[in-house]
Amino acid sequence: MPIQRFDEHLTAPWPNGKGTSYEIASQTPGVAGWTWRVAIAPVLEDCDFSHFENVHRQLLIISGGEMILNVGGETVVCKPGEVAVFAGDIATTATLVDGPIVDLNLMTVRGKASGVMTHITRPGLLAKAEMLVAVSDTAEISVDGERFSLQHQDAFLDANKNQITLISGTIAHITLA
Repeated sequence: MPIQRFDEHLTAPWPNGKGTSYEIASQTPGVAGWTWRVAIAPVLEDCDFSHFENVHRQLLIISGGEMILNVGGETVVCKPGEVAVFAGDIATTATLVDGPIVDLNLMTVRGKASGVMTHITRPGLLAKAEMLVAVSDTAEISVDGERFSLQHQDAFLDANKNQITLISGTIAHITLA
């Protein structure tokens, strides 16, 4: 089964050196040059986000409270359970409202890849996806009739090859094109 536990995600420093990300998957795992990338990033204090030229970003807070982004003078409010969308190549500063957070990022290079990240809370049959990431403490899924338990920040990769049902918990559902 293509379950990737949190401790199996690839660790990498942020390009701006102000934090660490945990790469779940990318077109080029662990190296630069990707056209799409999915990673978890703890944001421990107010800070500038890294610059990603020509990149479309989707961000979902998976632990903690709200974060306010200033994206080139525009305010983007990031709330748990809601996917925020913004450009990765516009100067972005994060302000934490209730202390540190952990976010899940889907980044795609414009014109080369696209994707959609959805926050799913209701049990049921899931649409095909490249991957699922556990947002709640635990998430129970059925993969072609066999039950699996994901812990917070674990991922199920290559989900588009199986019939998957969310039994309990909350997940991020990620598709790529």
